[in-house]
Amino acid sequence: MLFSYYQETPLEQWISTEYMSHGIMAPEQLDIDHIAQAFGVELIYEACPSFSDNEDKVIFLNKQTQELNARLIFFHELCHVLRHAGDQRVMPHLFKHAQETEAEQFVLYAAVPFYMLSRLSIPDQHCEAIPFIAEQFQVTPELAERRLDQVQRRVLYGTLIAATREADRKQAAPSWSPETKRMLSQLERQISGGHGGQGGI
Repeated sequence: MLFSYYQETPLEQWISTEYMSHGIMAPEQLDIDHIAQAFGVELIYEACPSFSDNEDKVIFLNKQTQELNARLIFFHELCHVLRHAGDQRVMPHLFKHAQETEAEQFVLYAAVPFYMLSRLSIPDQHCEAIPFIAEQFQVTPELAERRLDQVQRRVLYGTLIAATREADRKQAAPSWSPETKRMLSQLERQISGGHGGQGGI
């Protein structure tokens, strides 16, 4: 995979910078207790629904939740603690929706950081890459597939943009096929408008 064509979003860059500033450099360091401690967040396991309090910087995780799912819930709640303000129970719907959308993106970036992923020898076959990523980052296969697909879309988009710029540089208008034009248009719509909460581009 041509990772050089991948472009991180501002949120992704923020997470990468924060992780690296706390010395979190490899998948085995993505232990949620370690991350909570690094960011000064109190992590409490209780027999209650999982939730967070961003004012007190505390995350409550249901201690009966299966480990991989608990990790994803933790990353979701970590976004609220580190980046959001206000009580969702009383905030306007659109504001709450914006916070939840960012938290879902945060999960992908925080659970499978690109700067770690790009250093791994990922299998070429999609069906082999998904379990490999899931095992390396201790995430569900579903999340591993979402993240892999997201990375592949961005690499494809970056490749097409680079080809367009190269054609412009040579002062030759690109002669895209109708299918390529359709894909470029779809990728641009995904970048500008998100991807329905399923990872964006």
